[in-house]
Amino acid sequence: MLLASSPASRADSVWATATFRQAETLAAAGEYEQALALYQQIIAREPTAKLSYCRAGTAAAGTGALPQAIEYYRACKKLLPESIEPRAELVKLYQITGDIAARDLERADLLYLHKTAADPQTKAADHYLRDIFAVGALNVAVWEYFDLVGAWPSRYRFFVLDETGRERYALALSSSTAANSNAEKLLGHPTKDWVFHLDLERGDVVTTVKVYEGEPGYDSVKPLVIGAIRRIEAGQGP
Repeated sequence: MLLASSPASRADSVWATATFRQAETLAAAGEYEQALALYQQIIAREPTAKLSYCRAGTAAAGTGALPQAIEYYRACKKLLPESIEPRAELVKLYQITGDIAARDLERADLLYLHKTAADPQTKAADHYLRDIFAVGALNVAVWEYFDLVGAWPSRYRFFVLDETGRERYALALSSSTAANSNAEKLLGHPTKDWVFHLDLERGDVVTTVKVYEGEPGYDSVKPLVIGAIRRIEAGQGP
């Protein structure tokens, strides 16, 4: 306790706070290499600086050093066991790097955490950023929703963004009470499974792209979304 309250300890704390703020400013400006160097300085001097590991992961990813980003987020996950952020980032990074087995294990861990966490903030989260990818000049950010709640709940929403980051339109995998009430009409036969539909959402207009019997996996939905985006951008419709 005496050591913790010593002038040297207080000086380190002041330095770490100031350095962290500087790193955050650099990261927000897209100066990821400089920001990463500062986060690394904080971690070297204060190995239990929990949030700095996560931010170092983000900065490393920003420089394209994805394996390094994964290692930082693994460390952050150990230091912040009740936090969604490191697990969600790992799901996304494993997706981007093509490590599907690790992605699925991490996603299962994330879903379990959300279901069982004592932290009210963790329990209150309704989605996380699962994936980011490009289709031509457009970027796509994907939300996965934890729970299917309401009359028209979504599992995934693919936000299609232009070069400025502005949303052009979205595609969503959803279910609905209306679809399940009309399952036989939509599918051509009765079913006990939930009915899901992939929809193009453009302003107030919703256009169904595909109807599913049961909930499809992400890996089967993503290629259809990519194909729909390409057709839309070519002026052919979804």
